[in-house]
Amino acid sequence: MKILVEPLSLNHLYELDKKDIGGFIVGIEGFSIFQSLKLDVDDIKNINTNKELYVFINKPIHNNELDSVKDILISLSKMNISGVLFEDIAIYKLNKDLKLNLNLIWASNHLPTNTYSCNYWNKKGCSGALLSTELMVSDFIDIKKNTNMNIFVYLYGYIPIFESSRTLITNYLKHINKECNSNKYFMYEKERDRYYPIYEEYGNTFITEDILNGINVVNKLKDIDYIVLNSLMHEKDTFNNVVDEYIEALDGKIFNKKDVFTGFLFKESIFKVKE
Repeated sequence: MKILVEPLSLNHLYELDKKDIGGFIVGIEGFSIFQSLKLDVDDIKNINTNKELYVFINKPIHNNELDSVKDILISLSKMNISGVLFEDIAIYKLNKDLKLNLNLIWASNHLPTNTYSCNYWNKKGCSGALLSTELMVSDFIDIKKNTNMNIFVYLYGYIPIFESSRTLITNYLKHINKECNSNKYFMYEKERDRYYPIYEEYGNTFITEDILNGINVVNKLKDIDYIVLNSLMHEKDTFNNVVDEYIEALDGKIFNKKDVFTGFLFKESIFKVKE
């Protein structure tokens, strides 16, 4: 198992580069969402690290963006990167049509939920899958046992519980004649008496839940290939402490934190894929 970190900045990346982690995930400016660090192609080309480096392209791709995405993929194919995590199938299609041979990891947000879908994309040439955050620990283990793919799982960070390809904050504030002076707000839910972070990015709107923290289950996931730690909306020092704890967990330390949010890690789904 290796730790992949989504850093806050380039300086943060080089700071984390000194730690015993497997590598990094960075975004592309204009084409990555839910990422703290989004860079242009030249910035990625100039990253100096001996660790694995993945690029996450997960914004829905529009027709008028295809030429730009094509150029980005061609540039990435000439770099020494470990792979591209993708959501929009346009990325897969362009990689195939242009014969770029990029190492692709299927990462369609909430869709990688079962062995059958993973094996489908594996036969299509994808080497890995970033599993949905709506799965249980036992699901992660079961999928890994029954696929030849490298399996990536989110184990730390804010996770999207709702996504819309619309500017919901802007539209709402315009409707009530209020000025939009931030890309981040909080949505209040009366039934649970809770506030949820909501923000816009590149014409998309996200609602997030509490910070997922799977530190207690690292020892159960030794066969998983990669665990992903997301620094989005974090302070650097706080996140660095998190990274250190996960390194300790990989070294064998057992954690049993009582006050962490575990999302769906122990919530059994009533929906199962039939044979």
